Amino acid sequence: MAGLKRWINPAVWLLLAVTLAAAAYFAASLWQVHSINVLIRDGGIEKLSPVPRDPIARYAAGWQAERTQHHLEAITLYTDAQATTDPALAAQAWFALGNVYFKIGIVESRAYEATTSAPTWENAQFDLARDAYRSALRIEPDLAGARYNLELLERLSPLRHLAGWRRNTDPIMLHVDKHNGWTSMQDDRKRGLP
Repeated sequence: MAGLKRWINPAVWLLLAVTLAAAAYFAASLWQVHSINVLIRDGGIEKLSPVPRDPIARYAAGWQAERTQHHLEAITLYTDAQATTDPALAAQAWFALGNVYFKIGIVESRAYEATTSAPTWENAQFDLARDAYRSALRIEPDLAGARYNLELLERLSPLRHLAGWRRNTDPIMLHVDKHNGWTSMQDDRKRGLP
């Protein structure tokens, strides 16, 4: 019994030391997350240089860059944020990436139409936006914003506004309806915003 008491005392101290070390590590991590959240809330995420490799921080920095019209930086940050194990965050990053490409595509189309008399022109940004929205919908099929923006993109696309569009059994791909050029879509619960 005396030998057992001799081992219990150091084991308790070792367990206490490990517990205190783990508590200090988690407290430091929690403080870092709190400071990043404060920067996100106050709109100062760009003060972090470099932005942490954490996907949530990358997404927040991408949102801030998009808000300040730094689209190329936002594209890079959203692409980095997609490398996460959280499917909801990955779907939101794809959705945000599609929004950036959609905005760039609209600006480029308007600039092209202002400088030339050509009636329609579609740039690669619209295709990238389509692919990003479809990727978001593959991860999270009920993401109403991505579905709405994909349908809006198909309706407003410079070359595709002349053709009608309808959805077949695949909930992500839209196919041409060659009947008379009017837009027709099947009504279902996933169409547009709720």
